[in-house]
Amino acid sequence: MDILTVTTLYPNQQQPRHGIFVKNRLAAMDNIKDFNRKVIAPVAQNSLVSKFSDRFKIYDKIPPYEDQDSIDVYHPKYLTLPGIKIFDNATSMAKAAINIIDDIYLKNSSFDIVDGQYLYPDGVAAYQIAKNYNKPLVLTARGSDVNFWMSKPKVRQQILKSIDYASKVICVSAALKQSLMSYGVDEAKLSVIINGIDPEYFNPQIKANPLRESYFLSVGNLIALKGHNIILDAISELRSARLIIIGDGPEKKSLKSQVNEFGIRDRVQFISHLDQKKLGEFYAGATATILMSSMEGMPNVLLESLATGTPVIATNVGGVSEVVLATNGITLERRNAYDLVEAIKKITKLNQTRQQISDTVKDYRWSNVAKAQHDLYRDLL
Repeated sequence: MDILTVTTLYPNQQQPRHGIFVKNRLAAMDNIKDFNRKVIAPVAQNSLVSKFSDRFKIYDKIPPYEDQDSIDVYHPKYLTLPGIKIFDNATSMAKAAINIIDDIYLKNSSFDIVDGQYLYPDGVAAYQIAKNYNKPLVLTARGSDVNFWMSKPKVRQQILKSIDYASKVICVSAALKQSLMSYGVDEAKLSVIINGIDPEYFNPQIKANPLRESYFLSVGNLIALKGHNIILDAISELRSARLIIIGDGPEKKSLKSQVNEFGIRDRVQFISHLDQKKLGEFYAGATATILMSSMEGMPNVLLESLATGTPVIATNVGGVSEVVLATNGITLERRNAYDLVEAIKKITKLNQTRQQISDTVKDYRWSNVAKAQHDLYRDLL
């Protein structure tokens, strides 16, 4: 079985945490007998924009090819015009991929299935590639591809066309499945396979990061929809509360300005990146992990924290309520600092051990995800 994954959500030398959840999901299948895969992770390119954009300067440094744990990962550059709504990023991405596919697969080799991770533009590009080579297509819906892009009529039309061609669409939460069904997608085409975690790095026996003072933890890209600014609002209202934010992104400068404005620099720490082992230690030492997202599919941050035995506080969006229960955390119906402050006060009263909290997500392991996804591929072939 040979799978060709097409996605922009995949780690690279310049962005080691970018799309790590996609890599972990697929890497869990690498030990399955007779399973092979290659990854095409296209990279946006615009020479003019690169002169002014730090993000595009990073893109320019990403190599065209990487060997990641003996997996071939290709990064063809595709032209994009940021801010131009009529520009077709999906087609540009697909053309860049098709230009290298014949070189990747020699005359006597090919791929059996195209795997599109994230519905737009990645999934639409994967559809064009699958159609071009007359191959079956499996798509994965992950969150904002449904919660945001399906609300755009022109994009929705492209996504639904891709889904119509696809043999299966994997949803990382039941909430995403229900949302796609509301747009008329046949339930028989949809399969729910929730994300997982690696118990080697996230388990209740992990020793806590050796910090003297207690702290709350926020993990995720520093972008508006993650709601780090709301968490800072709440922390500023709690005199002794400390916060560690792990992540990087375009909102970092404004978040640091907010910290200075509130006068809480001595209570807030920013960390750009941690490997999986060290991240587990920070989860283990936290009083609770906080996620104030405006939209999600199935956030791995929550699964990782809970698997480590640390309770969570999260807005009730996407598939959050499928894993956050009264026995392991608090869900918030309203996304504001006032409700978060009240939840922070209550979370310390949660009468559960680390082992009990971890047990609530004991079935969410990458090994289980790998088996379910491999079975889906096998049945399709």
